Amino acid sequence: MQGLDFALFRLINASATVPPWSLRFAEFCSDLLPALLTLAIGVCALFSRRWRYALFTVLLSVLAAWIVVSLIRMVAPIPRPAYYGLGIQWVPQGVRPGFPSMHAAGTFAAAFALWCLPSRVPMLAALVVAALVAWSRVYLGLHFPSDIVAATMLGALVAILVERGASRPMSQAASGALVARRRSARLRLRRAASLNTD
Repeated sequence: MQGLDFALFRLINASATVPPWSLRFAEFCSDLLPALLTLAIGVCALFSRRWRYALFTVLLSVLAAWIVVSLIRMVAPIPRPAYYGLGIQWVPQGVRPGFPSMHAAGTFAAAFALWCLPSRVPMLAALVVAALVAWSRVYLGLHFPSDIVAATMLGALVAILVERGASRPMSQAASGALVARRRSARLRLRRAASLNTD
């Protein structure tokens, strides 16, 4: 399996002969696309209750992915390609653990968290963004393909668990409290109206 991982890494990692614009594009994908995705979701949340729910789910999912990746890296510190002297590491990362990819896990968690929206288009667009981030991490020599595959699965799992286990129950509890407050307000209005008619 490691041989396949190394071979795929060599195939995707940018060589010294690639055009400079491709490196700049990969760095843009790696550094800015995750933040731009979150910003876009935040802007949509300004105008829609469903998007606010999605934003909450995205933020919890990214936080959960970050925690899980950090724990995995502490328990099983699998090195990055630079440790093995493979390819070119275009962005300095040192030899700290790289399994699974934090960037890919967070971005895929955010993308899969959008499945709670009625339309699948936002999730599909976010998955394209996440795929670009994942590609850039290998292209820049920072991760093995297996780091990305594990991060993708982790992001999907975390997003589903967060939506089902945290966002949905919290939303239902908040909805229930809102309904109770509205009923209470209506009862007070009825009492006040009946007192005024007496």
